[in-house]
Amino acid sequence: MNINEDISLLIIKQLLGSITAEEQQVLDDWRHENPYNETAYQRLHNNEQLLVEHHRDQLTDYRRPLSEMKARLGIRQHRWRHYVAAAIATIVLLIGGAWFFNHQMQTTPVTENQPAVAFSAGSTKAVLTLGNGKTVELTEDAIKNQQLLAAAQTEKAENSNTEPVEQILATPRGGEFRVMLEDGTEVWLNAASRLVYPEEFEGNERLVELDGEAYFKVAKNPDKPFIVISGGQEVHVYGTEFNVHAYSDEPDIYTTLVEGSIALRLSGNQNQSRELLLSPGHQTVFNQQSSLFNVKEVDTDVVTSWRSGIFVFENQTLEQIMLTLSRWYDFDYEFLDRHTAETVFMGSIPKYGTFSEVSDIFDKLGGIRLRQQGRKIIISAK
Repeated sequence: MNINEDISLLIIKQLLGSITAEEQQVLDDWRHENPYNETAYQRLHNNEQLLVEHHRDQLTDYRRPLSEMKARLGIRQHRWRHYVAAAIATIVLLIGGAWFFNHQMQTTPVTENQPAVAFSAGSTKAVLTLGNGKTVELTEDAIKNQQLLAAAQTEKAENSNTEPVEQILATPRGGEFRVMLEDGTEVWLNAASRLVYPEEFEGNERLVELDGEAYFKVAKNPDKPFIVISGGQEVHVYGTEFNVHAYSDEPDIYTTLVEGSIALRLSGNQNQSRELLLSPGHQTVFNQQSSLFNVKEVDTDVVTSWRSGIFVFENQTLEQIMLTLSRWYDFDYEFLDRHTAETVFMGSIPKYGTFSEVSDIFDKLGGIRLRQQGRKIIISAK
């Protein structure tokens, strides 16, 4: 058993109140090794229902003895082992993320004679398409970006018949990019996202379209509302910060308000009396099939963690987690059974680590097996 598995079990024992004095000392020593371990430890203890996060409606209390928890759950012994396994996997995600900041892992084994493919973390890159069809490949090199854009704009200006109306900024799988619009609004695009916006905002509104995920820090202008169209919804703002998760291959759109205020409505609806007002710390879930909004309170730091160099997963299924990771590391995946796909985890992993690090957390410690076949990951329970 390696150190991550040892620490995972010690934290489980501490949560259940069955840890010995010697084991507590081992856990304390691990916490004090580096700040990442302590951060992971503190995060675990901020979640009072960690052991049953995958089923939040269950009424359990991890501070009670194991026997009382089993009795309250009213489940068979093998079912209880499944819940504990899920909890251990949750803890491993957190401490594993911290551990990998300081240790280098080997590449995930490749099976079935497939050539080895190293899935690298995403980077700063995007493609800007101007109104005349000219494209500019953007990277983290700001000076080079300016030179390429200046050249493209010169070509555009020399052709009076191709005056641009709107432009498209698109990040590929494995890409992210930050852009400042002409009004001073800042937009952070996540992987596999697409933002359509004008070179200059004209008229009495600032209108953009989004497919994917983006964080907006909107420049204040009370006389000119900023509008984000995503799928079947519109977000109307005047100056605020919010996150929109609106991938076209997902059924729901998630809009999370960090500060300020926003109003949401159905696309094309001009009736302001039917707007949904959102307050900071809340998120709307808009189902594109039913056109219905649902509002809930969320931790905005969790929702926007992708901007901070870390992925934080809270009450998400393994399928949702793999969807996020596949966009960032640019791979395909397949679940061998639905039960594994629907298993719920919580935890955090470093965003800029290698995928072999992420794979090792699941494959070795989480009760989940990941097998690589070329550019596809096959996921199953152990």
